[in-house]
Amino acid sequence: MGLNEELKYLPEPQDSEDLLLEEGTITAEKLRMFLPKGSRVKVDQATVELINKLIDESTCHKGLMEERLMSHLHLMGPGIGFKQLMNAVQFVTLITTPGMTQAKAYALVFPDKTQEILERGGDVSSFASQYAGTKVPTTIMQDIQIGPSITYAPLRHQMVQKLIDLTNGKAADGPASATVQLNATIALMDYIKIPEAMTINLNHGAADEAKALTQNLADQIENMAAIMAKSYQSGKDIREIQKIGIVHDAEVVDV
Repeated sequence: MGLNEELKYLPEPQDSEDLLLEEGTITAEKLRMFLPKGSRVKVDQATVELINKLIDESTCHKGLMEERLMSHLHLMGPGIGFKQLMNAVQFVTLITTPGMTQAKAYALVFPDKTQEILERGGDVSSFASQYAGTKVPTTIMQDIQIGPSITYAPLRHQMVQKLIDLTNGKAADGPASATVQLNATIALMDYIKIPEAMTINLNHGAADEAKALTQNLADQIENMAAIMAKSYQSGKDIREIQKIGIVHDAEVVDV
């Protein structure tokens, strides 16, 4: 089956009900808020309209596209504008969709380029593989593989506060029922309870390298003391004997 035929049987776009991500129109203020401090990226109404158009036309979940775009604005720079970043976000989002291949994703993100490749008898999968290995898609792919416990760590406090509010009978749309309060209390107690067993690994004492250095110094001092005592017994001047040297990194340092 050729690529054109395969594109007829693409997986359905993810339903917004399946992903608890809020969909909203990106604004210039929101973009400026997420851009790195000191960024020289130009944000105007034309840019905002382009981004929203690209998101609307993509086959991906809009909330997911927006979240990943905002999370990777720091990748923008020379040669990488909003459009290039959006293409990479859409490509990575597509290839992580079940039933999607790199070639299919490339064809959806770069339809004109794909058509040109097919007309001259080229291999789209080869171009897709090359694109997948470039900096921006690779970085985005690595980032989305970070566990959700790390990615959403800042939300933990909000979730705990929500459970506290429900426990106290405060729901978003009014008073919480007794059942909701009970379930929230159970969930909160389970989250904040002290672990029944805890394993702590302690590395007590100096490291092996520090011990070796200390022993080496002690051996040198012992040897020097023996040499000094022998020299003094042989009648050498005490002032000459007191000129000692300590080996440090294969060099002798007079002290």
